[in-house]
Amino acid sequence: MGFSGHLVFARSNRPLLEAPVFDGLDEELKATVHTWESRPGGWQTLQVDSGTWDGAALPALVEWSRAPACVADVSDSSLALVTGLDTSGQRWQAWLNLDIVARLLAEEPEDLEDQLLLAGHARVS
Repeated sequence: MGFSGHLVFARSNRPLLEAPVFDGLDEELKATVHTWESRPGGWQTLQVDSGTWDGAALPALVEWSRAPACVADVSDSSLALVTGLDTSGQRWQAWLNLDIVARLLAEEPEDLEDQLLLAGHARVS
């Protein structure tokens, strides 16, 4: 079983865990947050367990950092829904690993008699 949780990406000169959006986490929960190595331009990544990140916190993170940010909602290391927000309030979303997402989200037609029409795609029950 792979990682399920959130990857929080933001740019700041200060550690992301100092952002007020993380003030509600107790010290035990903060200890489970994994900080990845910073990237050029001040980009930082936090890996947090499921249930730790509140999707409504993205605007507050952008306001605090004064820079765009995004969050990937990862499921079993197989797929992710990434939600981004820029400083003007423009929001975007993108799925990662579209083949798996399509199989999970597509509905199989009720009147489909020949399962071979779905060739190349595994059925998900």
